[in-house]
Amino acid sequence: MAKRNSQTDVSASLGEMTLSKPQFDEALAFAESGVSTFVAADIAMPPLHRESEVSQRVQTAWSLMPTDALSRKILQERAQLLATVANEQKHEVSDQFLCFRLGSIERYGIPYAHLQELLYVGSLAPVPCTPAFIAGVVNHRGELLTVLDLKHFFRIAATPRTGEVRIVVIQHGSMRAGLLVDGVDGNENFRTADLAPPLNSEGVFNMEHVLGIHGGNVTMLNVPGLLSDPALTVGRTA
Repeated sequence: MAKRNSQTDVSASLGEMTLSKPQFDEALAFAESGVSTFVAADIAMPPLHRESEVSQRVQTAWSLMPTDALSRKILQERAQLLATVANEQKHEVSDQFLCFRLGSIERYGIPYAHLQELLYVGSLAPVPCTPAFIAGVVNHRGELLTVLDLKHFFRIAATPRTGEVRIVVIQHGSMRAGLLVDGVDGNENFRTADLAPPLNSEGVFNMEHVLGIHGGNVTMLNVPGLLSDPALTVGRTA
């Protein structure tokens, strides 16, 4: 600082800037003050002191853990209990469903709890003087099984039958029926709590037929609601 004070009052160069002596002195003093403060706070800490501080923080966190055998045993039992409850809840709300198509792109699902089997269409015999949603009847294990065409329930345009057409046999209590579907896409998992509520639509005659929407594009059927529809009285089988 003595050398700087002995200089005459002329302009001083600071990088590419030219400052008068008072401005230069002020800038240099500010820079020296900032550097000394930074060094004192962040750089001058000895490495040993830093390691000691980190070690102290780790020891403080570890001290919160139980050290005696009884406390450790209680903690382990609680963890196992919570894991068991979580697995049971997951099992309760999880289920599988059969995913199938009506028409070209409409996707629907039937929970496995109401699914019996899949049949080839075979000799589907039409029944005169029945509603349009009755596709016909088939011989199923020595009994006549009424087959429903769900496209009439959801106002889906009729499509030509292909080799992918199947009959899905469903049951709820003593009521059993077959559903004529245009193709089966396989099995998927779903959670009842995750189903989105069905929205009112012109394509659905009765919202009781729909359990909810899975994944935004699969309409999950409410089989009990479907089979208990009064319009299906003629289609019920013992």
